[in-house]
Amino acid sequence: MNYNVDKIFEDVAYLSKVHSKNEYEGNTRRFKLDRYEELSDLVHADDVETEAKRFCEDIFLSFKKFGKVRGTDQMNLNYFMIYYVFPTILCEEQEGKVICDTLRDTWNTYFKCNINYTDYNTLYEGFQTKIFGIPIGKN
Repeated sequence: MNYNVDKIFEDVAYLSKVHSKNEYEGNTRRFKLDRYEELSDLVHADDVETEAKRFCEDIFLSFKKFGKVRGTDQMNLNYFMIYYVFPTILCEEQEGKVICDTLRDTWNTYFKCNINYTDYNTLYEGFQTKIFGIPIGKN
């Protein structure tokens, strides 16, 4: 493995369940400080497509059991990518959209899913305060 998947996706199950703006903001800040550097091969690659395949392969090998990634793990990985990896690449890299498009397409093909991405501000503004599951305003 070339990517430190254990460090990048440490506590993936916990971090993929975000409930408030403050929680999301803090988690994103920690991701940028502690883990984003682990993606430097991907975001600074001359051949992003090859690096995206290598990144997905490393994740698959790290999380597979009996030849596939379990449904719960896959869901948590998808959320983690949507909440942290894609928005951070978009914010930090000049060619962020190109990198994210390539990574998204590779991810969807590799993991046989259909995720997309958006920027940090859109996600941040989407959190709402709920009481008994009823939205009462923005968080």
